[in-house]
Amino acid sequence: MKKFIVGGAIFLTPFLAFAQTTFGTILGTIGGFINALIPILIAAGLAFFIYGVVRYVIAKDGDDKKKATGIIINGIIGLFVILSIWGLVGVIQSTFGIGTGATLNQDQIPGVCLPGQPGC
Repeated sequence: MKKFIVGGAIFLTPFLAFAQTTFGTILGTIGGFINALIPILIAAGLAFFIYGVVRYVIAKDGDDKKKATGIIINGIIGLFVILSIWGLVGVIQSTFGIGTGATLNQDQIPGVCLPGQPGC
């Protein structure tokens, strides 16, 4: 868990160093990274699922079938998690009105005044 937190901090630190970086550009960059990574993860999850199915079909022993069933279930859970994260990123992007590399517009969030905008 510590490696994940340190890795996330290292990934986000360059974005925070720039004066013009906003929450919208950070979310857009993370969304772009995840959107590029999602097809690779979906392919890996699908390959893992198919591997489990093949192992189940060629299994002769009950223990082998049980292990293959575990692989199949893990593949399905992995695909569900990957697609859920992808959907969550899409919901966040559409909620805040940002796309990949886009900036957050003040008009899109009522009651929020971004630094550097007129009237703040």
